[in-house]
Amino acid sequence: MNDRCIIERYYRQHHGELLTFVSSRLGGDVPQAEDLVHDVFLRLLSDVGRRPIGESTIHSLVFTMARHLIIDHYRRRRCQQEYALLMRGFLPSEYSIEPAVYASDIVQHIERGLSRLPQPCAQVYRLHILDGMKTADIARQLQLDYKVVEYRLGQARREVRQRLLRYNCS
Repeated sequence: MNDRCIIERYYRQHHGELLTFVSSRLGGDVPQAEDLVHDVFLRLLSDVGRRPIGESTIHSLVFTMARHLIIDHYRRRRCQQEYALLMRGFLPSEYSIEPAVYASDIVQHIERGLSRLPQPCAQVYRLHILDGMKTADIARQLQLDYKVVEYRLGQARREVRQRLLRYNCS
């Protein structure tokens, strides 16, 4: 039996189980859980032929992929919320002026770091952080290869990270 048949049969038999698992980890957010489960099976199908998939290993592989996507979901959501608050200059009223100045300073350092990069790298970083777009979506929107977008995002992250490290040291 080939990998595609194994994946299709597993999907038919265990889709509901995986959806319940993911949904419970996302606080009952069924639409988001359906998206993540869909992504798991799309990734599996896109990997057909690259790695062997057996009937004995597919269960572990699927749930591992789902856990990783759930973790990525929460990381992305936290980063988006933090960065959006910083970029809008919004801080809840219970904060004093000092953290607002500090946050504004951090945003300036991030923007300076992005200004040192080529414009395409900064554009990819902003789409990923501010708009919450996935790498594949950015690649489609900008009509670029996935690996090009991944590379540019990596460059931007390194620059921002170095900027923030220098900022913390000063």
